[in-house]
Amino acid sequence: MAQRIKPVPYIVADLAQAEGALAEMAALDRDLAYIEVEMRERIDAAKAEASQKSLTLVTRRKELADAIAVFAKLNREKLFGKAKSLDLGFGVIGFRLSTKIAQMRGITVEMTLEKLREFGMNDGIRIKEEVNKEAALGWPDERLEIVGLRRQQADTFFIEVKKDAIPADA
Repeated sequence: MAQRIKPVPYIVADLAQAEGALAEMAALDRDLAYIEVEMRERIDAAKAEASQKSLTLVTRRKELADAIAVFAKLNREKLFGKAKSLDLGFGVIGFRLSTKIAQMRGITVEMTLEKLREFGMNDGIRIKEEVNKEAALGWPDERLEIVGLRRQQADTFFIEVKKDAIPADA
């Protein structure tokens, strides 16, 4: 059975040690940022390489799909008759009827919303309701209590590690 080794906690006993710990944290943050930048560069390079390798394949696939679509449109009656799809050895081709709602030319979304309100067609308007806690921050406690809210304060500890900008001439 493996024995667990407990880490030894770092104890800060005075301001000098706190300052030293912050300095070390700043150095660690820089190292972590460097590692992340390096990782992102590798990921970007891998994406670029994959995109380059797949370009001819993606282009060829689109050419084939377009050719099949043109063939199906030109021979729709003969291929499909009353059916909407045709099962082939390596896949299915067919036509699918779909419906969507689109803005009329020259009519903006704002104009449509105005007409929906004017005619009382509120079911055509999406509204997301949620408690506005930012507004409630300015209310007195009695008002908060009436609606089932309460003010809660927390004294939370924070650490802000300073990140000095690299001089432009560096």
